[in-house]
Amino acid sequence: MGEDFSDYYVVTSFTRDSNVVCVANFIAIASHLMDIEPESEQGWKIARFGHWACGYLYCIFVHKDSHLVKECEEIALSLRENPIFDEGVLAECEAMIEESLSDVDIETRMKMLIEAPASLICEPLLKPYL
Repeated sequence: MGEDFSDYYVVTSFTRDSNVVCVANFIAIASHLMDIEPESEQGWKIARFGHWACGYLYCIFVHKDSHLVKECEEIALSLRENPIFDEGVLAECEAMIEESLSDVDIETRMKMLIEAPASLICEPLLKPYL
């Protein structure tokens, strides 16, 4: 029932309800891996799963035998030191969110920044990877 991912490690993921840092990290890591090599069954790939509670889940997987495992381990270690993989991508996502809320009063804006799914607002940046 569905694809078997038992030969893969999860690199990163986000859900519909993830915050902007999770979404920005997903975009930046996917872009970084794409710069090394395109998605493939024996390298890395992105998968989407539907979920009743969070709507959907996107994951970046790396095959256990891929030469990219070491690179992904280094990514994980870097995120322990600094939870933001690429400040530039985060700034782009935050700018998109700010722009989408520019005509909203400050009280509503603060509420939406907490509750608005970053993945919906940052969709143009996610599109190449989904």
